[in-house]
Amino acid sequence: MTKPAQPWTRSLEDSMFALGGAARECQAAARAAALTTGHYDLDRLRLLDGKILRRHPAYTGEQDPHLAALSQIGRIQLHAQHRLERLYEEATRAYAHGGNWAIGAVLAGERPAYVVLPVTADNAYDLGTYMPTLALERYSQAAQLEAARRAYERCITARCEAEEIDGQDYVSDHDAGEMHAALDIAAGLPDAAYAYGLLAESALRWTLTNTVDRQ
Repeated sequence: MTKPAQPWTRSLEDSMFALGGAARECQAAARAAALTTGHYDLDRLRLLDGKILRRHPAYTGEQDPHLAALSQIGRIQLHAQHRLERLYEEATRAYAHGGNWAIGAVLAGERPAYVVLPVTADNAYDLGTYMPTLALERYSQAAQLEAARRAYERCITARCEAEEIDGQDYVSDHDAGEMHAALDIAAGLPDAAYAYGLLAESALRWTLTNTVDRQ
């Protein structure tokens, strides 16, 4: 028996909720990876004495097996942490931009059944840099949504500033200080994107309830 098609409003809400679910999974994985990497910080571990000889017909090499194992584990964990952090940022930015796009589309009178996000030829998200302000004058949390958008924009701008300084032929001590300050702000980008996505998800529900006929 064929299931009846669900209303476009329901599938659009499901689409947004799925983006949020993806962001939360990536957030949890990235934070777990950071904790795991910290367990293998060589400055915090007591290295055990003892060496071995690794013998080959052409040479014999000395090795500290405990240090060698911990160093390899640390490198692998750090690589995984960085990959998961990039995935977390990608997922949260998709959540934020997806919510912003969906609300804007509905306000413009469109009836999208799904969130639409542009991708590059290699299937990576192509989200652009900034998000437009949404005209939600009657929405009680419009100010919070706009504040979250601005916080996200501040992180994006800080990253651009840091990259611009880093690309200079000569970086003075003052510029280096400015770059590190900008990087500190930019580090909050995934969390800022997630915060905006959460507010946008609620704003989308309000928009659908108050601006369209859901029947």
